[in-house]
This record gives sequence, structure tokens and C-alpha cells, in this order.
Amino acid sequence: MTANRRYQVAVEDLRLGMFVVELDRPWLDTPFLLQGFLVDSQVELDTLVKYCDYVYVDLELSSPAVADLIRRVEIRSPSLEPATRPMADRALVMNAMQAKRTGPAGSAEPGERRKPRPDPSPASSPAGAPEPIVARAAAAGGDAKRRYRPRADVKISQLTRQRFRNLVRQTADARRMDEPSLLERLFGPVLGLFGRERTIASGSSALAVSADLLPAGVVQTFHEQRRAMLEELPRARQAFSKGEATLAEVMVDIRSGKAPQLDAIAGAVDGMVESMLDNPDALMWIARLREEDITTYNHGVKVALYLVAMGRHLGFPKQELAHLGQIGMLADIGKTRVPRAILEKPGMLTPAEFELVKEHVDLAMQVLADGPSLPAGVTMGIAQHHERIDGSGYPKGLKGSEIGIYGKMAAIADSFAALITPRAYANASAPQDALMNLYEWSGTSFHEPMVEQFVQAIGVFPVGSMIELTTGEVGVVVAHNRVRRLEPKVLVLSNPDKSPLAQPVERDLFKESRAKGNKPLRITRGLPAGAYGFKLRDYYLDEIAKQNGIAA
Repeated sequence: MTANRRYQVAVEDLRLGMFVVELDRPWLDTPFLLQGFLVDSQVELDTLVKYCDYVYVDLELSSPAVADLIRRVEIRSPSLEPATRPMADRALVMNAMQAKRTGPAGSAEPGERRKPRPDPSPASSPAGAPEPIVARAAAAGGDAKRRYRPRADVKISQLTRQRFRNLVRQTADARRMDEPSLLERLFGPVLGLFGRERTIASGSSALAVSADLLPAGVVQTFHEQRRAMLEELPRARQAFSKGEATLAEVMVDIRSGKAPQLDAIAGAVDGMVESMLDNPDALMWIARLREEDITTYNHGVKVALYLVAMGRHLGFPKQELAHLGQIGMLADIGKTRVPRAILEKPGMLTPAEFELVKEHVDLAMQVLADGPSLPAGVTMGIAQHHERIDGSGYPKGLKGSEIGIYGKMAAIADSFAALITPRAYANASAPQDALMNLYEWSGTSFHEPMVEQFVQAIGVFPVGSMIELTTGEVGVVVAHNRVRRLEPKVLVLSNPDKSPLAQPVERDLFKESRAKGNKPLRITRGLPAGAYGFKLRDYYLDEIAKQNGIAA
């Protein structure tokens, strides 16, 4: 599974014949639905300049005529991690990165998209192409060779990887919000702590849930996990299926001009919330089993459950969790009024087509106006799920605090669901890579504290993620350990040589790491769906649950 060599290239250095494989922002925020394409027109060059500061180019898939140019214009990254640098050097690195993001002084306000440059044309001399890179390095205050070096993986910056590792360290052994302290376990029933408002213990090493991350007037509520994974799976599968069927029926009604049946949506969401409250892992597992379903209603159900999982972690009360679920289910219903040919177009959208796609948010609000009134938080989340912190989103171009809590949460859940789902025009990302992408874009596209809480909510290796163990075996995460986040239960699917097992085997990494004589068994990396030819099936429900006498 070796990846092709990828280079980070500033948009002003792009030329015809280069194959773009990644952008510096979510694909959903640009007219490029085809995630991975050969630049073969001036219109594409101009559009990339308009929406991006830099992109990632695959050398092997690019035209041989531009291969040498790609090597010469690669952007280099700071070679030392900020956490280990003197304070002055750290500030220098951060200033350089900010300069790269916003451009020279006076060129654009923070968050404002740069205007297309007059001549990113392939007729420019290749010999002069490296100059912008050298100039940026010199402006950062030092020699390019000393301060910049190639990245091992240019999809995620070195700085982001370090920040992500720090986040993992903070959360890996931390007691999460749904893991009560000894005092609470002993005296919770007496003091009435369970099922009522609760804050995270001050001694916890987990990232604190600030009151700013909760809607006004909402206090944190502790939700106790009441059912085991195996026990909850059948109900979770039914809840997910009901959500799909209900949303599909609502979309059919909308296409035929009928008012949306919001009561039916609310009923389906209530079932998902009940399941998530009792055991959040079960619905996460079911959602990953539907990874090959790319319909809009399937996407809506997944966004709903990620929002509910995030809200559960943050401590939203049950009613607020239902509101989050409704946001996920209804956010994209406006796409029913966008021509399907445009939504499924395998290439760059024209400006007019992209403007039409962006109208799906306003179209959703028009559709919902014909039905019963929705809670203000639900309306806000739907209206703002494509807004971005730096003002680059739509439909209103809101910035920072102008975006409400529900809008910030919906943007993260919607983008994560899109990243890990295979599409006709794009491969799926491994969940861990998708989380790091969100972290890469935090502070510009997404609210950084909320991204950090999302990572904690679903786990560094979310349930249903395919992973590789230190033994070389391939497995899938089936349940989290709420205390040791990096030692979940996994279902091993292969031998160390990647040949499939006749029967999957469940292993608890937390228990095995503490057994005498055992070598520590760890997850070495996350894998994308379908890695080594393995396709997720309902192993856990159909083979293991039935052995325990639990009906599906």
C-alpha cells in the first residue's frame, strides 16, 4: 500500500499537466467534485487560484513534461516542531505559516479569498518558477535549505501531526465525560448526580468542555452507558434503518411538492438518540457497515449520528441531542431541488453550477418553511452547516463568532461523514486521516476547540475503523475502552501476512496488554475502507451476537 509521491505546490506555480490529488481545504467547499484530476484547462488553473493557497500534486500521474518543475516548486515545511523550538523561533514559524495562508500584507484580509491572478499560465519560464518558494522562505527569516525540508506525507502538515499527537496524548488515558469518578460512582445515586447536570471533574486530564461549547442556558448532563455493545446492536441496526427509510420517504415527498413530514423525522431521530445514549458504539458500527451506500439520505443519517455522538460527549441533554439529530437528517434536503446531473458530475463544476449547488442550503430553508416550525437551534444548524470560520463558506459568508454552536458542530460532522464515505468521484479516507484533515483545517474552516471535542467523542480510531496491529494483522475497531482510548476491542480479520482468517477473532487490547507474559499489542495505523481487499460485513452482529443467542 505504498502511496505515490506527492508534492505541495503553491497555486501560482501550478501548470497544465499537473495532477492535483488534494487541496488545502475541504473539497466540498470548492467546485471540484472530482477528488483527483489532471489540470488541463486555464479555467481550472484560475479556479484553483481563486479557492486555494496551495494544493498537492502527484508526480507519477502528472505529465512527464512538468515532472522536473513539480520537484523544483515544492513548498517545504518547517523542519523542527514548534513544541521543541525556542519561543522566538516558534513565533517565526507560525508567522511564516500565517503569511503563506493569507498572502503578503495588504493582499487580503484574513479569511478573504484571494482574487484570481492574471497569469498562472504554462507559458511562464520554468527556470524562474522556484523563485516564489525561495522568496517565501527568505521572507520567513532564513535560508530555505536550513528552514524548510520535504515532508514525509504532504497531505497532513508536520505541525498538524504534532498537534494531533499532543491531543491524542491528552485524551488517550483520560477519563471521559461518560466515565464517572469513584466519588460519583459511590455517592452519585445519593447526591442525584446521574441523569442531571454535571461538569467534567477538574482532575481529569481530558480537554475541558468549556461552557462556550454549549448552547446558552444548557447545562452538562451525564449520560450513563446502560447496555453492552452486543445487547444494543440489534436495536441500533433497526434505528439506523428506520432513519434511512424515513429520510428517503421525506425526500420523495419533497420532490413531489409535498410538505416534509417532520414528525416522522423526529420519531426516527428519537430512536437513534435512545440507542446512542445507551451505547454509542453500536450505532457507530452499523454506520460503518453502510460505507458503500452513497445516497443523500444515508449521508444524512450518518451526519445525524455523528452530531448526536458529539453532543453526548459534550453533555447535551436528551432534548438537545434530538435537535442535533434533526439537523443532520435535514441539512441536505435542499439537494432534492438541485439537478442530480450536477450533484453527480464527475469533474469541475462551472461557476453557475457551483452557485446552484450552494443554493441547496437556502432551498432547504424554503422547504422547511412549508412545514411545522422547528426549534431555533435546528434551523440555525441547517442554515449554517456550510459556513466556515474564516468566512469562506456559504450562503452568507459568516465568520468566527457569527456562526452558532449548532452550525459549527454540523460543519464538522458533515465534512467528516463526506470524507470517510466512498463516492462515485472520490475514494474514502481512513477515519484517522479524516480526523487529521479536520484538524489541519481547524482555525480556518472549522472551530478548533470543537474539532478537538469531536476527536474525543468518536475516538482517534472510531468504531468501525479498519486498523493494522503491531503483529501485522488487519482488524476493525468494534468497541472503545472509555478509559484507555488507544486500547479498544478489535475484531481481527487476517493473519500477520494479511491472508484472511476463516473466522474473525475478537481481541481486547486493554486486557491483553495487562496479561503477564504478553507483548504489548497496539494499533500501528488506521486503514482506509477496503484495505487489503477486506470489506466490512456484519461480522459482529451476525456471527458473534448469534453465538450469544441475541436475535438480530
